[in-house]
Amino acid sequence: MASLLSLSVMADPMKTDWGRVSMEGSITDTACAIDPGSLEQTIDMAIFPIGQLVQNGVGDEHPFAIRLLDCTIVHPDPDKSNQQHFVVTFDGAADGNNFAVNGDAEGVAMQIIDDKGNVSNPGVVSPEINIIPAEMKLNYALRLVGNGKTLRAGTYHSSVRFKLDYY
Repeated sequence: MASLLSLSVMADPMKTDWGRVSMEGSITDTACAIDPGSLEQTIDMAIFPIGQLVQNGVGDEHPFAIRLLDCTIVHPDPDKSNQQHFVVTFDGAADGNNFAVNGDAEGVAMQIIDDKGNVSNPGVVSPEINIIPAEMKLNYALRLVGNGKTLRAGTYHSSVRFKLDYY
């Protein structure tokens, strides 16, 4: 089936004016977000024999990670690496250069180490960490260490906060 449509359009001549549109904006990088599962973590340190701490000087490592979301990793300068540089500050009650524990146990403190073996001291900014875009996480471990006082068996707990800065 075929049809033919013919239209005639007529218009009166009119005056045409030109307008102007101004535009303004900015492009920004959004801040990395910390994965909600990384914001508040509870690490079970398990049962640990005092003899092992006396013999080794440190307890077993218990890993944890700070996972990041929505980070812009592409560097605007193509001659530079597409890595972000992070520094983390862990903060909490100090026991020397380690984190204090509360509870019945005595003679121990908590130590935080990164995946390169750097020890985090309370309130001190960590060495710069490069993050690889595919991983988007910062790896750490907790371990018990002696604090020079007499060891006593018992339960313990500790709370540590962290602050993340990146550039």
